[in-house]
Amino acid sequence: MSQDHEEECSTQTQVGKQRRTNSPRFNLDEDGKRRATLMTRVHQVRTRGQRIEVSFDVKGQPLGKAGDELQSWIGVLAQEHIPIWISDFRSADLAPRKEIVWMEVVTSFTVDVSFKKQVLKSCGESAKGFRYDLYQAFVRDHIDEENVWQRPQKVRKKSKYGSTGGRDGYRKRDQAHFEKTGKYAKRHERWLDMRVKPDRQFKKDEFKNIAETIEDFTRQETQGSFESVGTEDILTKALGNAEHSGRIRGQSKFVK
Repeated sequence: MSQDHEEECSTQTQVGKQRRTNSPRFNLDEDGKRRATLMTRVHQVRTRGQRIEVSFDVKGQPLGKAGDELQSWIGVLAQEHIPIWISDFRSADLAPRKEIVWMEVVTSFTVDVSFKKQVLKSCGESAKGFRYDLYQAFVRDHIDEENVWQRPQKVRKKSKYGSTGGRDGYRKRDQAHFEKTGKYAKRHERWLDMRVKPDRQFKKDEFKNIAETIEDFTRQETQGSFESVGTEDILTKALGNAEHSGRIRGQSKFVK
């Protein structure tokens, strides 16, 4: 390998590291020191001894700007209170820290205790995401390059049905659908909606086939020859496999 090529690769690696460590999630200054976390409205409300009013829909999903702020605040608390060396969020060692996170949430937002489980689940997901970002920024470049690039490829192969939704995609599309129609979309309708492009065309031909199967089961349900029972519904039948324990396809993470 020529010296010029080595220098070019070195420069690209340094730029890549700088780009990752400058990620907003890390909130670092030019010297690599962590800045104060900016969530101005939350801090202002706390200083006045008040709380931000959060509304939830009938499915337990936080609504609007306040809902977004709640999610962001949970992410901040996850970084501040959940140690990165504890990878299992179910660990008993985290019990006191989870209580701190919960108390910080209810100090800043009007969240009923019935939503505690969902809040802590979101905290666990944020902590996991933060550990992943740290790995990407500070560990990945020191591991064998071939193994680094093979792992994401293997993970992608396991994901049969990618979605087009960004952050809280299901939650926000749920709200938009309710505001437009006055009712919530069914699970199979949400699942399909998250897999179409802006021009309403499906990302893959396979999705079109699933949509046709869903349409067939919908017709059967209307005629009374098929009945949905719990998660044994139209989407489960169309996809041909049962729900994974601990998660439900076509649902937001905050659904009760």
